[in-house]
Amino acid sequence: MYKETEINYSLIIILLVISAFVILSPELADLKIIILSINLVVTLLFFSLTIVIDEQTLRWYFGFGIISKDVELSQIAQTSVYKTKWYQGIGIRMLNDGWLYNASVGQAVKITLNDGKNIYLGCKDADALQKALNINV
Repeated sequence: MYKETEINYSLIIILLVISAFVILSPELADLKIIILSINLVVTLLFFSLTIVIDEQTLRWYFGFGIISKDVELSQIAQTSVYKTKWYQGIGIRMLNDGWLYNASVGQAVKITLNDGKNIYLGCKDADALQKALNINV
């Protein structure tokens, strides 16, 4: 069993700054509720990324789990450590050869599935995630 949660501090800080600007800006008086509601929803959906490995499944989800994905461990062909670039951003991104799910820029594990598709999972300790996946595959 493996579980790691990474808090998306960058997103939280950016949305707090935007919210403060909106609250203090008299020009946006009519839009305050709408903008603050959108910020709240985005924060609740994407404030963290959690990766869980159990006996048969690799699962990852943002926030409280409304946005989640999973893969059977038997579908994983290989793994490797990948360094994300700053311009790839955070959240859910489509790369040239697969999808990137991350809460911060830095390390990720590239997971190649039996069908040739790739999944990149961002994490604080890519070596530990890769080791956990290789033990369970």
